[in-house]
Amino acid sequence: MKVIVSFICFRYLSWLSILRDPATNFTYEANPVNSSSELTASFAAESYVLKWRHCCLAAIECCDHMITTPPIQTDGPYCPRTWDGWQCWDDTPGGTTARDICQGHIYFDNEPPSCPKYAYKVCWPNGTWLENEYMREWTNYSKCGRVDEHRNYLYFHIATYSISIVSLVPALIIFSVYKQLQVHRISMHKNLFMSLFLNGFVVILFKSIVILDELKRSATYETIMDRNGDGCKILFILTKYFRMTNYMWMFCEGFYLHKLIAAAFAEQKSLLMFYIMGWVMPIIPVSVYAILRKTTEDHKCWAFPVESFEWIMNAPNMTSLLVNLIFLCNIIRVLVTKLRATHSNEPSQYRKAVRATLVLVPLFGLHFCLIIYRPPQSTRCDILTAYTYFSHAMDGLQGLLVSLIFCYMNGEVIYLLKRTYQRYRLRHGIGRGRTQSSVMMHPVSVTQVSSMIETQTSQVGLHYRTRNGERPREIANSVSEGNSLVEDVAVV
Repeated sequence: MKVIVSFICFRYLSWLSILRDPATNFTYEANPVNSSSELTASFAAESYVLKWRHCCLAAIECCDHMITTPPIQTDGPYCPRTWDGWQCWDDTPGGTTARDICQGHIYFDNEPPSCPKYAYKVCWPNGTWLENEYMREWTNYSKCGRVDEHRNYLYFHIATYSISIVSLVPALIIFSVYKQLQVHRISMHKNLFMSLFLNGFVVILFKSIVILDELKRSATYETIMDRNGDGCKILFILTKYFRMTNYMWMFCEGFYLHKLIAAAFAEQKSLLMFYIMGWVMPIIPVSVYAILRKTTEDHKCWAFPVESFEWIMNAPNMTSLLVNLIFLCNIIRVLVTKLRATHSNEPSQYRKAVRATLVLVPLFGLHFCLIIYRPPQSTRCDILTAYTYFSHAMDGLQGLLVSLIFCYMNGEVIYLLKRTYQRYRLRHGIGRGRTQSSVMMHPVSVTQVSSMIETQTSQVGLHYRTRNGERPREIANSVSEGNSLVEDVAVV
């Protein structure tokens, strides 16, 4: 019986319990308990020794199985039972393909996947096993790897980010071209949208250029990670930076909305503080992370995480989510209080509160709480697969969700787009009669929207009346801004 180990063919002498190298006639003790033997001491790590021992024991079990199992009962030719160096194969009828679960010891550099993978061995109709170009029996172990699985995950993740980018670009254009939308709350949305766009763009670049290239790894191909150049490190750091700007701008959205709605509609004169928080503050932890990786763990384009270093950025990101959760709870409390004051004991108030919660979840990034816990690798493979696709969807489609809710489904945006389209038709003489009548109808709808906002602002505005019954201009603007956000939350 032969045992293939590290591309060296040994012959096992069972009566002596030793392995003999036919090329040199050197012998090695094959006692699995003896970890101090010359052979086991030559391995790079103890994990390799354990897998090598597992392979040797599997070979012995295969030999016993061949001796004790009677031949296959068939009239036609068949391929004889064999040990291929990794695992055992039974007698197989000619013209068929044998299949068996990939053994754990073939995963020499990593842990076996939780989902079962299968190796294949082809038996020709004449009863001989398939041979490779070197005229040796060959088993197909290519399906034992997880390359195809990881490639599918990558393609799905890239697709979700691409969908978000396609939806974010028109939203950014709309927010930029209309003067009526140049208010603080839209500026906050615009910065969050830009952060999501840039993050999606660099993530797609990194995954397409570096990660997919890593899946091409072979003995003759040097990957980008192997070269470990400065370009891939810069690209990786950009993914870290823009990811952190996502969290910071989600925190800014939560802080701003909470300040307007829950803090007595306090006026926000300048957004400079938010710009610093959203775009400048992430530079500090990202720079610290880059310096530590460069000086201590400078390999593989920094793509493989070092747990202690990852907390440099994970800690502020998770803190922002926690604070946003507190903001959301208080905002919903204030919103429910307002709704009860105006529509006491109506079931619709609870529906509006639920709607407000669902609307604010993607804006505040709280959907990430659903995927904050990753199941261990020992979890059932179908659960792991479902979790991976779900987490990629939650991550990549955030741009689509916020652009739909806060741009394409926004009443102001819909009105402005309709007005632009009708003006275009009027200018080009398309459907003149219908266009004129439609234009005449729009002030009514605007009045209705204004009336809805005024209804909600009236109770708050009473607290800011002066003696002659008027409100100061800055208070009026602040209340209008705050209730536009309430309108976004409660009506969308």
